[in-house]
Amino acid sequence: MDQEEGSLDQNLRAAINDAMLPVRDHRGLMPLDEARTQLSGLSVYRKGEGTLVGGRFVLESDLAWAALVSLEDAEEFVGHARRLQWEFHVRGRDNLALVERYGDGILPWIADRVDRNGVLHNVPWCVLPCLLASDAEEAFEIAARVRGVTESIDGGSFRPDRRDVEVLCQWIVRHPQRGHRLLAKHAVAEDEVAKETVRTLHHTDPRGTTHRLKVAVGEVTTQALLDRLGLVTPPLPRGMQTALDAAPWVDAPPSDPIMIAELDEHSADFDFPMWDNANYFCAAMRLIGFITPGGTDGLVFQSLVTGLGEENVRLELHRYGFGMTPGTIWNAGPELLNEDETEEIQRTRSVGTVQLPNGQARVDLVRDPDFGDHLGPLETLMLRLTDARELSNRTFLSAEQLKETLRLPADARPLFTLDEWRHPEAGEKASDSEDLVLAVEALRSRRAISASLTGTSREAHLEDRIRVLGGWGEAW
Repeated sequence: MDQEEGSLDQNLRAAINDAMLPVRDHRGLMPLDEARTQLSGLSVYRKGEGTLVGGRFVLESDLAWAALVSLEDAEEFVGHARRLQWEFHVRGRDNLALVERYGDGILPWIADRVDRNGVLHNVPWCVLPCLLASDAEEAFEIAARVRGVTESIDGGSFRPDRRDVEVLCQWIVRHPQRGHRLLAKHAVAEDEVAKETVRTLHHTDPRGTTHRLKVAVGEVTTQALLDRLGLVTPPLPRGMQTALDAAPWVDAPPSDPIMIAELDEHSADFDFPMWDNANYFCAAMRLIGFITPGGTDGLVFQSLVTGLGEENVRLELHRYGFGMTPGTIWNAGPELLNEDETEEIQRTRSVGTVQLPNGQARVDLVRDPDFGDHLGPLETLMLRLTDARELSNRTFLSAEQLKETLRLPADARPLFTLDEWRHPEAGEKASDSEDLVLAVEALRSRRAISASLTGTSREAHLEDRIRVLGGWGEAW
């Protein structure tokens, strides 16, 4: 997997940049001879001492990591990775530099990280993300061995649960076509891990799991498997079914539905929009559901936020489904107010006209009648920009704008838009929200819903946030 300079993927580029190399070769990496020299006397991957280089603090581990991703091929990397004692993590918990550089060739090393008790030693903590990123059958086999995960440097005394199939479930949700085909193959062969995995996925998302299995191995084989495991798909709650039946049906060619289990994986892992994150303030959200005939349906969340190390006001975008990399798409959304503008608003306590993605809004800035001093001037302004549907249409990106910004499939078309729904708390499963289950079922049944079941307002979410975390922003 040779890389030309300038063509490195995000994580691999970061690994090289973090090392502040004085010279890079034609691949854009650490020169091969230098990488081999760097690793030749290394027996322990540790944090080590640091040096300030060009304004950046470069650790011993940064140089070792740059060397490890600069070797000739995956075989050479595996040889070094196997002999090293890993006593420190790499930069970035979801670091995929090894996958970007060596592809599936790193899987023999990842397999070594699973001990005889089924514990995956996620040290460095990029091991699990790299396993989940691979769609190879070998990756399925490795994930099927895992009964628990530890990030303890010394291994600790972690006791795995013999019925824990979470890692395999995560892998299957990320690779639904191949994953459900392999899962069905092993479950039909009476593999106990595979059968427990079918039970777990079916419990979380019975309709999604059944559909995916039918697509993978056919209706007859799927039904026989479910019957043998005693699994029955329950009907939807009456209120949900009534809401779906009342919504207009859209005639469109078939597609693969998004699974609520996919949303669960990301919401439970905090890779999901949040009202109650202590590091930033969210004033409003919008959810648009897309059907993609001939492809995979998807959901896009937009969050109007400030904070997280930035003092501007911006839209954060979160994409799930579409057969694309899911999660928060950092720095993809537009900036509505830059830091100079927000500083001026804080200083003068006045706004005037704000330019928005789809128009403009004039705001007279006064304390919010409900939240008062709990929210500062800037946060109150954010509320005013989304006070009504018409204002929200100016503030949030349209479906067509989202398709262009997030590079959604050309055939994706919006089915519904929601501004009010019960959103899961931080770390809570998406499937615990009846409104998000409704959204997934609306896509599956092609129903253009116009409202959620609960109608939970942004004010209700903000009240919960303030009660738990307190207010946000500068004092009036």
